[in-house]
Amino acid sequence: MVIVATLSFDNVMWTESYCDSTIKDKCTELRFVLRFLNFSVFTSSSSSSSFGRTRAVPSLIIIMTATNASNPAFAHPHFRTRRPLRERCSIRLTVQTSLKQSSRRPVARRTNVSQVTQPRTHPERTNFIHNDTPFDYLSHHYHLQELLQGLYVAFADADQVDRLCLEAGVPFSHVLRIEPVEDAATLGSRNEETMNGVCRAQKLTLKCPRQGRSNGCTTLSASQLLAGRDYLSLIMPYMSDSVPKTLAPSFNVKLLIVAPAGCAVDVISVVICYLAFSSGHHAETVMEYIEEEEYDEVWKRGFSREGLDFVDRIARIL
Repeated sequence: MVIVATLSFDNVMWTESYCDSTIKDKCTELRFVLRFLNFSVFTSSSSSSSFGRTRAVPSLIIIMTATNASNPAFAHPHFRTRRPLRERCSIRLTVQTSLKQSSRRPVARRTNVSQVTQPRTHPERTNFIHNDTPFDYLSHHYHLQELLQGLYVAFADADQVDRLCLEAGVPFSHVLRIEPVEDAATLGSRNEETMNGVCRAQKLTLKCPRQGRSNGCTTLSASQLLAGRDYLSLIMPYMSDSVPKTLAPSFNVKLLIVAPAGCAVDVISVVICYLAFSSGHHAETVMEYIEEEEYDEVWKRGFSREGLDFVDRIARIL
């Protein structure tokens, strides 16, 4: 809205292009001011005329521009508010506060496409000779197998035990060695000692006859098998239903049962006797559990029903 007021010497002439109720009040106040100004100018002009001169009072033009919001033509420009980035990208944030039912099914993980490496167009050049890994070497040469946590079995002669401990890289704390002998005077004997070589461990040696392994039964005597069972029961950190332990060993137990090649029945007989004693299961059931595991096949064959029954009888002795 524009208000044009023209002030002359005699009166005030108004030219109003638009006016509302609020502007009319402002115009009334402006008329009063302009009339007072006109009167003052007129008085000054009259006094100056006494000197014989007439002062010409120029016209005063007042232009007022209204900027109220009621006039859309002269309203302030509308400033556009900036929307949040989430709204501009059309992203909805959902917060799940209720727990879904847990599922024990295995969940397939999605593979990131960017992480999949593209196949090489040129073969990669290698400047070294590929050898078997130490694990493959130990599995093929010694048939080293971890049956339970901290319980290992392997094939090695008496003079190869230290080398086996060195190449395996396992800090064995105890070694149960089965040694076939031909001297009848030493059959059925056992002795305990501490190994001071590379393998610093406590060792129990059970000497058994070299012959008589065709019937699928261990050549260890009942007293030797019982000694091996008790040796594992006192060392291994597992609870026994028959003889419970109040405290587990405070050190890290690594027990190795080792015998020359061809004595797998003797080695597994000690393991089955210990597991049947600690779990309360039959020796045949324990053997079925071993056969279901992905162990080396050399540790799963060679047993007979009579051999398992003999081991089970020793396991039941208290």
